[in-house]
Amino acid sequence: MSIIRAGILGLLLAFAASLPALGATLADAKTGFSADRVLVVDGKTYDGKMWTMPGMERHEQPLNGIPAAFVLHHDTPIADLVLPGMHTIVQFVLPPELRLFDDPRLKRKPVGHETINGIATTKYEIDETVPEGHGVGNLWLSDNGIPMRLDGTFTRTSGRVAHLRWELNHVHLGPQPASLFELPHDFAKLPADAIAPLLGLKLQTAH
Repeated sequence: MSIIRAGILGLLLAFAASLPALGATLADAKTGFSADRVLVVDGKTYDGKMWTMPGMERHEQPLNGIPAAFVLHHDTPIADLVLPGMHTIVQFVLPPELRLFDDPRLKRKPVGHETINGIATTKYEIDETVPEGHGVGNLWLSDNGIPMRLDGTFTRTSGRVAHLRWELNHVHLGPQPASLFELPHDFAKLPADAIAPLLGLKLQTAH
């Protein structure tokens, strides 16, 4: 399962789901960094890596055993899925609910300060209701916007409950190579509906 598919289940601590999406980045970090990312959705663990510069992100996550990278930019809702082994790029619309960490509502209830894997953070209590359901949990966010940890539960209006844990490890602060956020010029571009079934994804094609 990819970060996108897992995110739709787990990042549906989507208090931003009722807000318009201004772009495609998942976080709103104000500094460059790289990190190992652990995402646990309903007890299943998905390991990946991420690189971030202000307004740009790259997430690497195997899809059904196929190496893949998601390249995101804050100024567009269009995300790029890069498949190096297939020399292919797939453009798709990132679901707006994935702009989780940039939702100002998540910062309304600070409850303390903790150091998470070497990074000083403020811990926020989450208890929000949106049209899609109700979410409770905690978010640990650094002063420069790095989402170090998220632990919570989202109950949809249908009654379905999703449990999510996100954590970053081995965070290295500093500028990241610009090439990480650039797309290969010699890769073929395919519509999302042409490749998504192979990867086990449901993606909305970019127009």
